[in-house]
Amino acid sequence: MKTGLEVKELTIDVHTPRGTLTAVSEISFDIAPGETLCLVGESGSGKTIASKAIMRLTDYENGRIAGGHIRLGGQSIESLPDHLVRDLRGRRIAMIFQEPMAAFDPVFTIGSQIVETMRAHRREKKSVLQQEGVELLRRVGIPEPELRMKQYPGELSGGMLQRAMIAMALSGGPELLIADEPTTALDVTVQAQILELLDELKESLGMSILLITHDLGVAAQMADRIVVLYAGRVAEQGPAAEVLTAPRHPYTIGLLNSALTQDIRRGERLRAIEGSPPGLADMPGGCRFHPRCAYASPRCRESVPPLSDQGPGRLAACWHADEAAAGAAAASFAAAVQPEVPQLQAELPDTGTNRESSSILLEAQNLKKHYPIGGGWGHQKRVIHAVDGVSLSIAEGETFGLVGESGSGKSTLGRLLLQLESQTEGRVLYKGEELSPQGSRRWRETRRDLQIIHQDPYGTVDPRWNIGEIIAEPLGVHTKLTAAERRGRVGELLEQVGLQSSWQDRYPHEFSGGQRQRIGIARAIAVNPRFILADEAVSALDVSVQAQIVNLLQDLQRQLGLTSLFIAHGLQVVRHISNRIGVMYLGKLVEVAPSEELFRHPAHPYTRALLSSIPGSPQAGNETFTAKGEIPSPINPPAGCRFHTRCPIATDLCRQAEPAFVSVGSEHTAACHYPL
Repeated sequence: MKTGLEVKELTIDVHTPRGTLTAVSEISFDIAPGETLCLVGESGSGKTIASKAIMRLTDYENGRIAGGHIRLGGQSIESLPDHLVRDLRGRRIAMIFQEPMAAFDPVFTIGSQIVETMRAHRREKKSVLQQEGVELLRRVGIPEPELRMKQYPGELSGGMLQRAMIAMALSGGPELLIADEPTTALDVTVQAQILELLDELKESLGMSILLITHDLGVAAQMADRIVVLYAGRVAEQGPAAEVLTAPRHPYTIGLLNSALTQDIRRGERLRAIEGSPPGLADMPGGCRFHPRCAYASPRCRESVPPLSDQGPGRLAACWHADEAAAGAAAASFAAAVQPEVPQLQAELPDTGTNRESSSILLEAQNLKKHYPIGGGWGHQKRVIHAVDGVSLSIAEGETFGLVGESGSGKSTLGRLLLQLESQTEGRVLYKGEELSPQGSRRWRETRRDLQIIHQDPYGTVDPRWNIGEIIAEPLGVHTKLTAAERRGRVGELLEQVGLQSSWQDRYPHEFSGGQRQRIGIARAIAVNPRFILADEAVSALDVSVQAQIVNLLQDLQRQLGLTSLFIAHGLQVVRHISNRIGVMYLGKLVEVAPSEELFRHPAHPYTRALLSSIPGSPQAGNETFTAKGEIPSPINPPAGCRFHTRCPIATDLCRQAEPAFVSVGSEHTAACHYPL
């Protein structure tokens, strides 16, 4: 018999070098059998540590349950002896972790790890469990499950590895499945497949799901109820539809305002939540959200608001819930009746519609990048076709967006345009002249004009340098400023990206993810470049921080007249910030169009499949254009149209002949035999 989960006034302490700190304070929620509950909130809100406490995994991470109760059915988990907790894990409660590669041991096969999980709870012959493992992989949609059982984690793609981890979680027949950001690092197509799979499994197995996410689109698609956490406390909870359409807490309202949707006009400034969540050692008194709240009053600063009844099934911890809800409703009404007006040319130049009058700043001509692999000792030499004949041009002042699944060649193309890698064939032209090879004097002079913002700002800097030294490094290479002048310029740059100039002597580990991304932006614009490559610059950020960074990038484009290539797998972000968008698939461009035109009238089936995969998209659920399966290997790309193996309208012509680019509208081209 399936039973529900009850979490009552749970408090979790963690032991740190600064002493014992409280990470979660008296949070309460419950999950009924067969229900999906979503925990949402920014990084540091306590979502993951609360979920780990349910399985008592915090015992191994310097944490302890300091108060409250966790009950599954009638069993109190917080007081169970360790040996009974071990029996509980996997059998009654299972967890899907955010990073599947970290959850699997890379030196053991997928099959051996699934079988090991089953043997921890059952006494069966290994051959029987092996066959059950094959059936589990087949059930979660992995092709050729017998082969996959024998493979190692590094041989599976991200989507297949996530499915394998779901299979391992299901191996004990759990009553409750905890999914911690299960789709954050995945492409939109794979994300849609995983969410659909979780929904199917919940219905067929009668499981409850605790889903942790910062993506409100995912929460809207999956959740029956939502609990919003902020700084370790519950801010609001209730039925998903009501929380998302009629929020009662200013923090929930801020998260919803920060989310990018197709209702927001391209280039419009996003309503981001200013500031950052507090650290564990710096929790404010009273309501913890008051330093960032527009409704804050002296009462909010002095006393903690209790979770109070806001209607059937609704709770919110806010002294000004009625005022906040009325303000949110008024803002939504104003947005709904606001007439459609074109964006001012001065705000965000729409170079996608007047490219003939703009000079081309950067151009790629038939670019190819092939990586040879293997060979020697009797093995055949093979080639990865990372970029395979791409031509495009980017006009001055334009932001060109580039989208596509992982493995499509987006980042490689970006590095080729900046000549951070040399191409196998083709040319890159900057202001009409071919870029010189790496290492030449001319190349070093051009480097000043071409800069990059990396996806992981922490992984691309020396952690032993303070941020003043990090930002000043390009100034030392490309300018003749004195040390004092460089320090002054760094201070100006920090202020320009919304940080304090006095922070120059701090180190990268002292900053949040959003602040580190601002530091990376400051470094990129330090020498007044003409062109910026933003490679997945906002992909790993919370929705509120993402909105801040998007606003900053748009402000800098207006102030500095920057030209940009914006690479991302978040399609709504690309739509919002880009003038034109290019869609890549397996090393080739398949469609190029002005931003709004691409979203309203996608011409290539692959583009339609990407748009259909966006949670909450008007095209979501369009089965006709769902990209089934995984992107083929770039070592052996399909003949003809490379998308034909996943395309629902492919014909023999698509399998035999590669389609040429055809015009399907003003500035709109697609490489398809049958454009939509």
